[in-house]
Amino acid sequence: MNNHAKYADSIFRRIGSTGLVIFERDGTLLRRTSPSGDYMLGDINEEFVEMLRHLRHLDARFGFISDERGMDADAYGKSEFVTLTRLLDALLSIRGAMPDFWAAWSDVPHASGTDLQRPADRQQEPGPGAIFRVMDRYGIGKKETVFIGSSTAGSLAANDAGVSVIDYFNNWSEGTAQSEAGKRALNLSSPEATDVQRLRAKIQATLGWSHRRRA
Repeated sequence: MNNHAKYADSIFRRIGSTGLVIFERDGTLLRRTSPSGDYMLGDINEEFVEMLRHLRHLDARFGFISDERGMDADAYGKSEFVTLTRLLDALLSIRGAMPDFWAAWSDVPHASGTDLQRPADRQQEPGPGAIFRVMDRYGIGKKETVFIGSSTAGSLAANDAGVSVIDYFNNWSEGTAQSEAGKRALNLSSPEATDVQRLRAKIQATLGWSHRRRA
């Protein structure tokens, strides 16, 4: 059984044992839509899930960080975050790509024991504190950590934390993804699949895993 713990509304496990890959959830696992609407199962990036399975075979530590958005477009708060996290966690688990952790940008201990509340309908701005917390949880240093940023704010937060950053601004919409699904059914190359393959190669190169093979 995987050693795991839950802190506040986040989940931390110890599955992988190599490096630390922190993904922004939205824009990687979940496709961004414009305008931003409700999340549906069709918004999950299956090409990305396949890459996560590859990372799991490499015994990599990986997980996701995001704001506290839920399934509904305008729903923000701890309960909404927990509901969406549990759903995504279950889906990745049955696909053989269970992450080591799920965290929120708001997962930063309050100074001097105070609990400063913010309105539930406000998004949490990315900051380096949440990245440091994930690193501290696993005892991983900056050189062994890579952040996959799907937003400018997230990448800036990672830069402030002093870790390696790979920008992955995926603009695939649900409609585009459905059209590409037909191409995959005909065994044609998908541009989205190519983007994910490039991302996987960058992750392995950044962490020095370029010559590692599947277990």
